[in-house]
Amino acid sequence: MKILLIDPPFKSFAGMFSLYFPLGLTYLAGAAKKAGYECSILDMDAAEPKEGSLNYSREYEHYSNYITAINDPAHPTWQLMRRLVVEQKPDFIGITALTTKFGSVIQTARFCREVLPQVPIMVGGAHASTMPELTASIPEVDFVLRGESDETLPELLKTIENRGDLSKVGSLTWKDAGKIIHNPDAPFTQDLDSLPLPDRSALLNPEHYSSEDMGIMLTSRGCPFRCSYCFHMWERRVRFRSVESVIAEIEQVHREFGTTQFSLKDDSFTVRRSHVFNLCQAFKKLPFKITFNCTTRVDLLDDEMLTAMKDAGLAQLSVGIESGSASILKETDKDITHEQILKAAEMLNRHHIFWTGYFMIGLPTETEEDIEKTIAFLRRAKPYYAGLGVYNPFPRTKLFNQGVEMGLLDPHPPLEHFLSTNPKDLFFKDPERRVLNLDHKRFQELSETASQKFHRHNSNLFNLIRRGFARRRAYMYDPALLKRDFGRGLEFLGLGSLIK
Repeated sequence: MKILLIDPPFKSFAGMFSLYFPLGLTYLAGAAKKAGYECSILDMDAAEPKEGSLNYSREYEHYSNYITAINDPAHPTWQLMRRLVVEQKPDFIGITALTTKFGSVIQTARFCREVLPQVPIMVGGAHASTMPELTASIPEVDFVLRGESDETLPELLKTIENRGDLSKVGSLTWKDAGKIIHNPDAPFTQDLDSLPLPDRSALLNPEHYSSEDMGIMLTSRGCPFRCSYCFHMWERRVRFRSVESVIAEIEQVHREFGTTQFSLKDDSFTVRRSHVFNLCQAFKKLPFKITFNCTTRVDLLDDEMLTAMKDAGLAQLSVGIESGSASILKETDKDITHEQILKAAEMLNRHHIFWTGYFMIGLPTETEEDIEKTIAFLRRAKPYYAGLGVYNPFPRTKLFNQGVEMGLLDPHPPLEHFLSTNPKDLFFKDPERRVLNLDHKRFQELSETASQKFHRHNSNLFNLIRRGFARRRAYMYDPALLKRDFGRGLEFLGLGSLIK
């Protein structure tokens, strides 16, 4: 049985550069391969050379292009996907679904069924886990796998192959005589080392990924915290890989792709101190030098840890700041204070570590004063790079449920809604009523002002130079990264036309 796993087109439709790497699909490809199946991964945002805007301050406007493209069956990207899917001659198709690109998921299933009408289609991923009933209602979808699928996907494939009992497959949502059935949840894999390493060799068009893309990996799964905007698929439990397993993956990726820059995508990398220190010691013992970046929390950092991480090759670190308003920060249930944020910022700047602070505006109860406080807090924290996002509600989160209670959100939009609605507006009853205390025009003005100030901060020449300096070791091993980042820098400075 030949398996084709698809990540639907998204950023390419919007005319934006895709920084995404389908790590989850490489894990599933590894699991399928271990079970004896041939597996390929079609990442449609990398089916052609990656290009597009890097200015995310205009992200909302870009998504109008996405809506037009997904509804155009003759779009070149859909034509390319049809051809590539047929060329692979799969016996089974799996599609990964994120909420923001669920419209593209719907169309991907439709076009796959159009060209290969007899091939079973399964959908998995975060959106399939949060809204399995809606996902299963796509006429072309036969199966939905909820949650972690490293073990349930091979089980489903074996059951289909042997014409077995589908009701025995854990975490499976399926259809029987038109009725949608939800099997009980399968338990999480307790020993992450028992899972095969991600199979990056399954990726089609590997030439369209950088060595840095191939270095995206996990050293743990899960997060113990209770942020109100976050979907906790793993029920606030954290499972860790052994140091030996992590090092084995780093050595494999370095050997096969020449990677020296690794991105550790754990939800909170420093949640267990011993794990961090043990990994740092192991990184230093590698026969080649690496650099790495990670994401964590401001209350999980200290001088001793930062010294050890920097000595082991830490090149960049990201933390969530969220809001400059104390009341809004409290509503995120992040359980941090501005004092903790500023203390962490001072430490990171003192250690000369390139760090990113993520901010958010547009929570339901936010006021104009709250947004202005967030803009002002950027100047106090002084991150090397600052990311700003407008709050986007996701099902099965505390803030989503509150939005429903406030009358702002519709928890049950129809399928076709995802084909005609900006991904930033998916669950709003009225996209022009996002917050209770501001009219739409004023909120748009404040959002524009915030985006411009954050963009100016990030395009500051000094900050761009600091970022380049932090990545100098990666550039030495892969000069293509220097060329790509230089182009990004020119675009941030408004000089993107020079690279055309």
